[in-house]
Amino acid sequence: MIVGTFYRSWGPRGGDGFLGGNAPDGDNDGRAKIMNVPRRVYIQVYVMRDAVDVQYVASVLSGQDGVWRLQGIDRTLKYRVIGTDLAAGVNSAIQDWVVPAKMEP
Repeated sequence: MIVGTFYRSWGPRGGDGFLGGNAPDGDNDGRAKIMNVPRRVYIQVYVMRDAVDVQYVASVLSGQDGVWRLQGIDRTLKYRVIGTDLAAGVNSAIQDWVVPAKMEP
């Protein structure tokens, strides 16, 4: 599992929000997956000001179990999250207009 380890980070940061894929908690399973199997995935996060005005924030590698986390981001902004298969076996998965959750103390 890799949590909070950034591959790169250039964009605006500073806030009490996080994006991430956590291990299953009941029916909620936010892990990075390839063909519905948890895997290591390269994740890129961008701020979306509108559909075309986007700014790179950071990248992170998920753990082999698909768990990842990007914390300390602004919860008032919306984000584009792109998950890319490191083996290039499938196309990237993209989620637009993602709202971060509040970090727990």
